[in-house]
Amino acid sequence: MKPSGKEESSGNMGTVEGKKQEKRRALLEAAYDLFLERGAAKTSVEDITSRAKVAKGTFYLYFQDKGAVMQALLGRVSYQLLSNACEAVEKQTELENFPDKMVAVIDHIIEALRKDTLVLKFLEHNFIWPGLDQIEASREAEPLMRKLLNVVLTSPEMAGRTEREIYQRITALGSMCMSVCYSSVLEGKPDDIEAMKPVLYDIVRRSLKVEK
Repeated sequence: MKPSGKEESSGNMGTVEGKKQEKRRALLEAAYDLFLERGAAKTSVEDITSRAKVAKGTFYLYFQDKGAVMQALLGRVSYQLLSNACEAVEKQTELENFPDKMVAVIDHIIEALRKDTLVLKFLEHNFIWPGLDQIEASREAEPLMRKLLNVVLTSPEMAGRTEREIYQRITALGSMCMSVCYSSVLEGKPDDIEAMKPVLYDIVRRSLKVEK
């Protein structure tokens, strides 16, 4: 799976800004390929610039160090997985309540990672959920964040909770599922992922049920 960058999709690569975005994208794609092939620890900045066909000094115009590239890629891959899952779940019109939609989103992400274990190994336990500041700003900004916020805040299961409480609950549940996905798919611990899914999804539904 190639991480896509929404900030680089405007397409006007003839401008100065467009050329800068193109170089940044080339560095990110080179780093991503190398991290998948050999791991971040065995990849140097020089490896990345060589693969991207740019001068070594160019790297530091866009990123402070290799760790900054890793964080950018983790964010992009996580965003793409979440975006794909939300798009797929939107088409499942039979899902009427928020807990079922949340389970469907998580299940879609787990299945994508089970089919692409290289990406799962790359993410490890570091799935990056959208920050609360992004969600709060999304009313006028990023479409995916705005959509997620609307779905969450209009669900009866979340009634009476603040945005921070909602964010904490959903990201905690999602992070738990991603951690179990990693260990179950790659290590078979504590059990294989098919055996763990019912356990995970029961926890998700119980945690999101309407409180009386």
